[in-house]
Amino acid sequence: MTTEILIRLTAMGDVLLAVPAARALARAGREVHWVLHRRWAALAPFLPAAHVHLLGGCRDLLLLAKQLRHLKPACTNDLQGKPLSVALSALLGTPIRRYGKRSLREQIRAARGEYPLRPADPEQVWLRYARAAGVEAKPEDARIELSEAGLLNAGAWLEREAGIGASFTLLHPAAAHAGKTIPQVGIDAILSALPRPVVLIGDSDGTITAGEGIVDLRGRTPLELLPFLMAHARALISTDSGPMHLGRAVGIPVAGLFFQTDPCLGFAPIPGPGIRVFSRELACKPCSLHGRRQPCPEGTWACRNFDWSELAAGLAEFVANPA
Repeated sequence: MTTEILIRLTAMGDVLLAVPAARALARAGREVHWVLHRRWAALAPFLPAAHVHLLGGCRDLLLLAKQLRHLKPACTNDLQGKPLSVALSALLGTPIRRYGKRSLREQIRAARGEYPLRPADPEQVWLRYARAAGVEAKPEDARIELSEAGLLNAGAWLEREAGIGASFTLLHPAAAHAGKTIPQVGIDAILSALPRPVVLIGDSDGTITAGEGIVDLRGRTPLELLPFLMAHARALISTDSGPMHLGRAVGIPVAGLFFQTDPCLGFAPIPGPGIRVFSRELACKPCSLHGRRQPCPEGTWACRNFDWSELAAGLAEFVANPA
């Protein structure tokens, strides 16, 4: 069997979007060795690879390159395309297939604050990863594998820590950047409409008070446990974030909410049964690649100007009938 290196270091969502490419490589008869940043080590057991190698930073490059060269890889698939992965792939001395995230023109426009940021390549990122690796991926390749023991442990943890069993709705209202987060008015409307129990996940910011039928697990759920907890849920409602992609990888119904960012950038959840995206089409959108722009350049925050009662009702209907 031919050995190939796959480099996708960060971040959670991008790592999970590379799963179909890894599965397609394995299906083509390649033994995949995945290089992952140490920060995301908790994801390693779930990735479809013969072995996951952890890279902490530049000082690890020479030692890791030596270890990987001993595998005699036939090719390196650099799906990161950043200085650290470029340096590692160069040290391996193999033929390289490299993913290019943005054209130079797009990067310059984003750096200048110009918008809307419409990509030259409209293909979704998971498909672009597969194309860069020279394979054909399918939506069903997105799933990660969960052990029966892990599922049982997660069920016991939920009973012990939250006092709930299965069939709850997950809500992930925050994100790494403010332009992706659900505004408070939206959170209030969604919580009012969703069937109970609702379990909150993500980082705790103090904006939500757990009430009747609302369980706040924010800041209490380690990443290595989160996929197993998700598998017990009836559905996930999430911002454009890593947990959105994790829910898709676990295989539960997912509703993804996009505000300042946009699915046209390629980071919508991988399509499949029970996957829906909610996003407003606006002339000014997307104005940011990652939701970092603050304040709104138009002064309106129109990307968040949903009819929240209507959206909340739609999300409740989705949870009840996700197919």
